[in-house]
Amino acid sequence: MLDKKSHEELAVAKDIEFAFSILNYNQGLIQFADSKANALLLINSIFIASIAPFVEVLKKGGNSVAMAFVFLFFMASILSILLSFGVITTRKVPEIENSNKGLIFYGHIIETRSPEGYIHEYNTCDSRRFRENILSNVFVVSRIASRKYHIYNYGQALTLASCALWIISMIFLLVH
Repeated sequence: MLDKKSHEELAVAKDIEFAFSILNYNQGLIQFADSKANALLLINSIFIASIAPFVEVLKKGGNSVAMAFVFLFFMASILSILLSFGVITTRKVPEIENSNKGLIFYGHIIETRSPEGYIHEYNTCDSRRFRENILSNVFVVSRIASRKYHIYNYGQALTLASCALWIISMIFLLVH
């Protein structure tokens, strides 16, 4: 890798350290998306738990428009919960066109079948190949992060919609 400031080639060890920092950054983004999705789960669970009083009022002859808003509110909350679960469970590693098995991901590590096999793979790995493995892993983790945030954005929008529908439902029930 070429250092843009000094126009010098970075040492492979420094290059590997830099690649690991990119990998850790993207892994942190994945953890952040998971924690944000957990917050959406909590918010929407509270919304759904609050639906019982709405249903009671509606059973006693509530307004049909209010009932429609409560139904939409309920559906938006359920869909947001499902999307939040989608964020949390998105872990499938996308296929990459690199036949070179890595030394970092647990799935590749256990393919060596024994601690000795892994130690042998590690000891015989050339530093440039190791760097390429890390960079392949960076790409895979970035794809996972991209999927998670894509799903999360829909869940967040639905949570906002369910919040607005919850407020509208409350207003309809209080006014009518």
